[in-house]
Amino acid sequence: MEEMICLNIDDCKWQRREDVGKFRWKYLVDSSQIKSHGISCGLVQIPVGEEIELHSHFPQEIYLIRSGEAMLLKKDGKDEKIRKDSVVYIPKNHPHGIRNIGSKPLEVIWIFPTDCWEEIKYIFEKN
Repeated sequence: MEEMICLNIDDCKWQRREDVGKFRWKYLVDSSQIKSHGISCGLVQIPVGEEIELHSHFPQEIYLIRSGEAMLLKKDGKDEKIRKDSVVYIPKNHPHGIRNIGSKPLEVIWIFPTDCWEEIKYIFEKN
């Protein structure tokens, strides 16, 4: 039988790769870090004025806005303002992005129906 896992976000280590952007992230529930499967989640912190560009990926996703204010970027240009405590469901293959429009770092918890975040193949939109 599998065991429950309880962790504190503050105890997870920040990760960064300059080739993917100026943001940083933490793996929370992710098979690369703990014994889990079928679901993964993490925390991304996006600096003021920065964004994760318009992109899509096969699995559906959920954003939980932990702190800050953002613009949810949409392919049709009808961007939507979201803030702390907003929940966003993103269908599979649906173009989306997120821009920090607030005065402090934006923190977003993401959830995927995958074992780990590394399984996600991002397809960035061409402008």
